[in-house]
Amino acid sequence: MFFSNYIEVYSTLSMENFFAAKNILAGNNIPYKDMSINNQSRLSWNNISGDNILLSRDGTVKTNYRLAVKKKDEYQARMLLKSISKA
Repeated sequence: MFFSNYIEVYSTLSMENFFAAKNILAGNNIPYKDMSINNQSRLSWNNISGDNILLSRDGTVKTNYRLAVKKKDEYQARMLLKSISKA
């Protein structure tokens, strides 16, 4: 796998918390990968023909924001990100 040496350390549905987490990691010189899954985009591709209104991009499906760091930085990243509220 492409990111096999990376461990997911943070996951949220809040874009605000996601950017706060990215800023904390960047401010502490911890390299990270954005492993977020855009569910709106994924669902819209399942509805190319446009005939299923339930799969349209109406904003009701949230994006799952995820951050991963290298295994050697996992402990430090988790300690730094503990202060961010989960949403």
